[in-house]
Amino acid sequence: MFKDKKLEKAVMENFDLNKDGMITQEEAGHIENLFLVSKGITSTEDLSHFKNARMVVLDGNAIPRISLKNMDRLQLFSCTECKILTFSAGNLKNLMSLYLDKNSIENISFTSLPSINQLTVSLNKIKAIDISGLKNLKHLNLEHNQIQKLDISQNPNLQTLNIKQNPLKEADIRKGPKDVTLFGLHQE
Repeated sequence: MFKDKKLEKAVMENFDLNKDGMITQEEAGHIENLFLVSKGITSTEDLSHFKNARMVVLDGNAIPRISLKNMDRLQLFSCTECKILTFSAGNLKNLMSLYLDKNSIENISFTSLPSINQLTVSLNKIKAIDISGLKNLKHLNLEHNQIQKLDISQNPNLQTLNIKQNPLKEADIRKGPKDVTLFGLHQE
């Protein structure tokens, strides 16, 4: 059932309810919170088995490529210090919080994340980010990246934006009609 044996081992330690040495679809269906911090996990492919997961925390693992999709109940995903290079997320209708700090992300993409309101991708290598589809985004932390231009004109609910330590000036930010609290803007 599992491709990543370390993920399987970590899940079995906590969720093998009938103690038969394997995780059944029924057992996987009961899991709502996966806290798998520093377990040696290298892939998120097996997360598709956990259709009812609301919270997934994978901090401290080494997962170079992450593609999250079709996890209807997922509300929070965290993978800080995971050595991520590329990240994509799609069809996560209830995802509200996404934390991807302290990685090596250069490429990041989002599609159909209607509920997300908190996005934190500080301390990465992101040069460009398209957040136009994140209509409910309230808090965005992009500090310590390599972003040169940013369009927040399609984010009507954005309240706070942290752009500290980016090669970005206020003129490089396309703003919408709403006033956003900016952190880390260099004064000229």
